[in-house]
Amino acid sequence: MKALIEHGNSEEIKSYMDEKVNPCDDFYAFACGNSNNSGLGHLIKKSFNRRLSIILNDQREDNYDTPIDKQVKLFYQSCKRIKIGSNYEESLRHLISEFGTMPVLEGDAWQESQFDWQETSARISYRYGVMPILAVVITSDFAENHINRAYLGHPEFHLQTKSMYADEEHAMERIDYKNKIQKILEKFLSVESPLARQTAQELLDFEVELTRELPQSHEDFIPDKLTISEMHERYSHSIDIERFFYLSLGESLTDSVYEHFPKYQRNLVEVLKRTPAKTLANYIFYQLVSYFSEFPSETEKKQSEACVDVTKKHFAKYLDNMAYRRNSNRNEISKEIEHIWQGLKNTFDPTLRNSSVLDWMEPDNREDAIKKLASLKLHINSYDENELATEYADLELKGVDYVKDLQKIRLLEMVQIRKAFHKPAKSQEIYPGETPVNIFATNTISIPVSLLEPYPFWSESYPKSILYGTLASLIAHEILHTFYGMGSSYDHNAELCDQQECWDNKTMKNFEKLDGCFKKQYKNYVYSYDNINLIENIADNGGIRLAYAAYRNWYRDVAQTLKDKEKLPDLNYSANQLFFISYAQNWCNNGEDPIKKSVKVFLPSQLEQQKKYDVEKFRAIGPLSNFKEFSKEFQCPINANMNPTNKCKMF
Repeated sequence: MKALIEHGNSEEIKSYMDEKVNPCDDFYAFACGNSNNSGLGHLIKKSFNRRLSIILNDQREDNYDTPIDKQVKLFYQSCKRIKIGSNYEESLRHLISEFGTMPVLEGDAWQESQFDWQETSARISYRYGVMPILAVVITSDFAENHINRAYLGHPEFHLQTKSMYADEEHAMERIDYKNKIQKILEKFLSVESPLARQTAQELLDFEVELTRELPQSHEDFIPDKLTISEMHERYSHSIDIERFFYLSLGESLTDSVYEHFPKYQRNLVEVLKRTPAKTLANYIFYQLVSYFSEFPSETEKKQSEACVDVTKKHFAKYLDNMAYRRNSNRNEISKEIEHIWQGLKNTFDPTLRNSSVLDWMEPDNREDAIKKLASLKLHINSYDENELATEYADLELKGVDYVKDLQKIRLLEMVQIRKAFHKPAKSQEIYPGETPVNIFATNTISIPVSLLEPYPFWSESYPKSILYGTLASLIAHEILHTFYGMGSSYDHNAELCDQQECWDNKTMKNFEKLDGCFKKQYKNYVYSYDNINLIENIADNGGIRLAYAAYRNWYRDVAQTLKDKEKLPDLNYSANQLFFISYAQNWCNNGEDPIKKSVKVFLPSQLEQQKKYDVEKFRAIGPLSNFKEFSKEFQCPINANMNPTNKCKMF
């Protein structure tokens, strides 16, 4: 069995690689160039979804099943029963009628005088949490994280980022989105094709206007804290802020609130002046209908798979908990993660104390960094079963009508959000995913349950180099976020401080000087891309160094007893080389996600070729080309693409 697992691991790694490529020319093409698969995140999601599918399709009662487990399974069944037809359309039209009428359905009979965009959107937000144009969100106060606070800002948009709506290179994504709008209008609401096409274009054009002042992904900003009266005064000529908050939350606020990225609201005011009421109404109701619309798949098998993702969207935390309770390997794998965690911290502590690389930190700032590392915690985010049971205790689903079941879920969730508003804030909550997350406000690295799945990157038969190249590098990446960027706005007690209080001016200037090296490097890699996220790039660079150092420490300690396990059959690579190959394969991407940001990325010597790659490519090659240990292991000559003379280093 052990040999079979090892062979399977070798074949998996080899299936990604194009060994004809010189690794010193383009390591991403070498590690990922022969693959139709995506990287680690894709494998983890696929493995975790397979487990969830088994759980959700098992209708037998067992010792694990709780009353809420049964409700989650009922919702999954209602999703599997989705069929486009008169019943679905009737449910959606009834949903619209709760808040008014939709012009594209009413034609000339629609009465503009009975429509108020603020009232309609705020009432939809209050009832179902769908926020089409302006969002009121309740979450912990970023400055005083023990209390909850209301925030006003932009909603989440379908294409997510400003560049996706503005840049010419993303025109195809916008066309796909317009086609989706048209299809929903036609299939779910029986709008005639010419009218659906015209309306879809109007709604897309409006959304493009709304997103002109979205923040760039690399922008850091602090929300404005205002009283309701002060915020109302800002927009009194165009938006009734006091009324909007009241309708959205069901109460008049006396506490201060935050305005998130005011540029969006200022742009919204101008867009509203030139937008017909009919377009506003169609947009608001389309967003409501879209939230409750799911297209059925071509086959029963595909529908079952799609409904796992749909159920995750609405029961993400609870599904993680269901999987965690049923994972017989969880204790063993949790111990392995804890071992990696301690190895990373034990490796980084002497670096913080003694390495000249970190002399850019002034002594006081360095001392606080040492304390932050010591207090940094690891948490496997399995959620509290009893707390989740309380949250969903009043849920009564039928498992027959998807729209009606989803209405019940959203109604209950919004009631609970409002109830929690004036209670002490919970720790910042991270929703499930496939990667670790740094929660600055609690000084905690959160590990999602999906990473407890066996075989994507670990088994007793796998070399530890793979585990350190994948999982450990991701955790190390998050550790480093603790010490700069938003992380540097919190001290070792996880209390918010002004960055100039946490960092003195000299530390800041030293950081910016080193930061400039990364800016110059990544501008050479990137063509036609205005969202260079150096916060992530710096963590990538430091993360791989930390993970590699921790791996070498582990290897040194076990060299006499386990080093023979650090090879794989049919792969003629050393343990160190397997570490780097595994790291790069974190970022393999076949571009299957149509919303994934696609950018043109080049190695300096390939600029004239103008090949298009996904953003993941330079997350692999950037850190490796800065790392002399990589060049040493693959014997890359000086000034090869992957071994430039000038290397950037922060940690």
